[in-house]
Amino acid sequence: MSYDPYTNSYYDLKDGQLLAKMETEVKSVFEDLFVIELEKEKTLVIKQITNDSWSDETKKSGVFYIEQKNRDKKGVSLTKSDCGKIAIILKEISEK
Repeated sequence: MSYDPYTNSYYDLKDGQLLAKMETEVKSVFEDLFVIELEKEKTLVIKQITNDSWSDETKKSGVFYIEQKNRDKKGVSLTKSDCGKIAIILKEISEK
C-alpha cells in the first residue's frame, strides 16, 4: 500500500487501485498564548492546540504545547526563577 499525502489517498502497490481516501482533512491550530523569556537567552512558548475534530470534552479542557523557541536542543534546563515564571503562567491556564 502507498500513501499520497497530496490527495490523502491510499493505493495498492501492485495495480495502483484506490483503496481508501480521507475525505476531510484534519487540521490542528497552534496559537501562541504566552512567550516566556528565561535566563541564559532561552525562550519557551506555551501554545494552545485546537482541532475541529476533537470532542467537546477535549475542546473544553484544552490541549497545550510547550515549545523551546530556538530548537537547538530537545530539552531545556531551567533555573529556580524560570520555574517560578512558568508556575505562575501554568496556574493561570489551569484556572481558566
